[in-house]
Amino acid sequence: MNNATLKSKSKRICIAALLLIGALALAACGATNEGATNGSAAGGDSQAAASGNGAATSGAAGEDEAGSEANSADAAAADAEAGQWPRTIEHAMGELVLEERPERVASVDIMGTDYLLALGFAPVVSEGFSTKARSPIFAEYAEGMDVVDLGGKTNLETLLEMDPQVIVMTSSGKGARFEEFDKLAPSVVIDFSLSAPDRLRKFAEVIGAEAKAEEVIADFEALKAEAVEAAKGHADETVLFLVSNGKDFTVVHPANFPIYYGEVGLKPVEGLPEDGKIGGRIGIEALSEFAPDHIFIAENRRQMNPDDPQGLINIWTDNPVWNNLKAVQSGQVYSVDTLVGDTFFLGQVAGLQAIVEHLGS
Repeated sequence: MNNATLKSKSKRICIAALLLIGALALAACGATNEGATNGSAAGGDSQAAASGNGAATSGAAGEDEAGSEANSADAAAADAEAGQWPRTIEHAMGELVLEERPERVASVDIMGTDYLLALGFAPVVSEGFSTKARSPIFAEYAEGMDVVDLGGKTNLETLLEMDPQVIVMTSSGKGARFEEFDKLAPSVVIDFSLSAPDRLRKFAEVIGAEAKAEEVIADFEALKAEAVEAAKGHADETVLFLVSNGKDFTVVHPANFPIYYGEVGLKPVEGLPEDGKIGGRIGIEALSEFAPDHIFIAENRRQMNPDDPQGLINIWTDNPVWNNLKAVQSGQVYSVDTLVGDTFFLGQVAGLQAIVEHLGS
């Protein structure tokens, strides 16, 4: 079990409170001695002053009542959050005890960064943060966030310089290097066999953003419900999600992306190759044989040119086989965000948005 050595604010608060109580006690003693020395007249003056102060206090209380009530909810929320720490995070490689909410979180997986951004949280450093130049939805959520880019191969020197309190990674990404990263800072591996909402909840548990996670999930479920309605109008039409690699395509396999098929209800193309965590690769001739009614197509974000965001898709427009595809001839090919073709939370959001936009009424 790892213990994150996060400095406790509560200890400082307790010490300050004790010092304040001591100071007030000394002041009270001084006031009592002075009253005894000055005699009964001083006592009478003190009573009059107390009476006047009581009236003033009553008036001030009336003026401040609304403000106190307004602040009570914030105070209660702060107390509730404070009561959540320390906490034990159970993750794919064990457990981690966090003494308090971490502020300096490093993400060594871009897919982990994706989930943090969905929660409105900026890691201090992230692998592949340049993805914001390759994905409109990632750029939208990353806007205004100050995040140091680790590059595509995780620069360990930069990681150490940022002095993270916690390092997060995913079981499908850098999780195999957990022990290496755990020597640098307390580390957590998020289990990516979980559903997208449950992954989000695990990230939220690490950063103390459970309420935000439930808000995001509620919006996600509402969007999915819209996609379900959109899909009902195309129940007998096959739908294929693709990633264009330039020379061939990677299929987004229904088994790896059940959200679009089993959950939303789109009709998959039968017989697709299932290699890898996304799906197998096919050529243009195989695509012609599968003959989907609808094609949602993303560019390969690692191979694309950010200055030509449709280049890997437009490369097919002069190909006669491509132009003879049923989906092309019927105008049912839809370009989608690059993250749709990977296991990103924001990618699934973009995919659902595309279904609603293109298949909805």
